[in-house]
Amino acid sequence: MFRTPLIILSALASMIASAVAQPASLTCSGSLFDPTGSAPSSKSVTLALGPPISIDTGNGPQRATVVSNNRIQLRFKTKDFTGEYFHYTSDLFLIYRSGHLARLTCQR
Repeated sequence: MFRTPLIILSALASMIASAVAQPASLTCSGSLFDPTGSAPSSKSVTLALGPPISIDTGNGPQRATVVSNNRIQLRFKTKDFTGEYFHYTSDLFLIYRSGHLARLTCQR
C-alpha cells in the first residue's frame, strides 16, 4: 500500500537531482566590435553556467572566475576578457583586454 508512493517519490527525487546537477548551457551569438571602429564581425560562444562557469569562444572551453553573481547580473573573468551576463534579458557582453567588445544574445 505504501510501496507505490515511495517508489514514485524516489523516482521523482532522482529526476530532480539529475536536473539540478546539469549545468545550463547557453548558445550566444552576436557581434564583435573592433576598437578602430571598423565593421563588426559575427561572434558565437557557448556559456556553461556551472558550477564551474566556463565559456567556449571557439578555442576550447575556458574556466571563468566569478566576480559577482546576483539576480540581475553574473560577472566573470578569464585571462582574455571580463564577461557580464544579464539574467533577465539573456544579454552577454565580453570586454576584451585588447579593447574589443562582443555584444551577444543567448538562448538555451
